[in-house]
Amino acid sequence: MLSKEISDKLVSTFRMGFTTDRVWGGNNTPFIRFGYWYRVDLYMLQTLIGDEYIVKEDSLDDDDCGTLWCYKLYEKYKG
Repeated sequence: MLSKEISDKLVSTFRMGFTTDRVWGGNNTPFIRFGYWYRVDLYMLQTLIGDEYIVKEDSLDDDDCGTLWCYKLYEKYKG
């Protein structure tokens, strides 16, 4: 999904590892989470990923862990 070059830039810029996965069910949207669901700068993330995807920030409030952040990747319509 993301090239090695982009992956390396993400790790270098945000100074932490990340995981990519898909939301199962619905439209199976791919997403990225950094570290243990940390929040990162959305504008910087979009800039690093480029214009292949539109990045949307999403969060979930967890009673035990606080707010969990992830970033959904939507492919731009190429029509």
